[in-house]
Amino acid sequence: MTVQKKISRRTFFAVALLPALAEAKPLIDFGQGLGLFSNQENPISRNNFNGLALHNDPEPELDDFNQLKSNNFSRIVVKKKLNLKLISANTKEEVSFQFRKNHHLHSQEISKLNHFLKDWRTNEIKKFDAIVLNDFLNICSLCSGKSNALRVSVHSGFRSKETNEYLRRNSHKVARKSMHILGKAIDFSVPGMSAQQLTKIVKANTKGGVGSYPTFVHLDSGPQRSWS
Repeated sequence: MTVQKKISRRTFFAVALLPALAEAKPLIDFGQGLGLFSNQENPISRNNFNGLALHNDPEPELDDFNQLKSNNFSRIVVKKKLNLKLISANTKEEVSFQFRKNHHLHSQEISKLNHFLKDWRTNEIKKFDAIVLNDFLNICSLCSGKSNALRVSVHSGFRSKETNEYLRRNSHKVARKSMHILGKAIDFSVPGMSAQQLTKIVKANTKGGVGSYPTFVHLDSGPQRSWS
């Protein structure tokens, strides 16, 4: 005697969909903390930090932030001969430049700088403000001394809004309207030179903002102000 069992319509469709469900991506990856619409190639997570807390840059908020415009029409000129090597304090990426006296940067050199100063967490590139690049490079040339050669550690360049909001949630005192978002700020240090020494040089050679921290100096092309 053969016993036949009826299969409900709901059960039939559930069985039929099993192969597709097995291959489908989950809405939430609990192991990685990622959702279906997350950027899984470059997720912003605590794994992107190297434990140095270099993102803790409590710059003061600016009331006229939305009125600030980048000055990309000025020429970027390095007044003194300079052999410069920039090292990312976060990714250890290196880039080198050789500037003669009164060297006008050409478009390829500016693009090279913009690429190096990208948001290293999201790989977004920002066209940096010409004033802050001018100040930064000429401060580097002053720090190079008679040798005309200098290594500089860059702690932070461009910072996307996404990265800035992440840092605000997971750190403290990070400005909501950071100059880093506009491509108008660079945090850097010079090996062998104290932050206090570097701060004095920066303050004497910029009309923008200067923030002094234990391990680096913040330079921006905003209003003239200073903090520590």
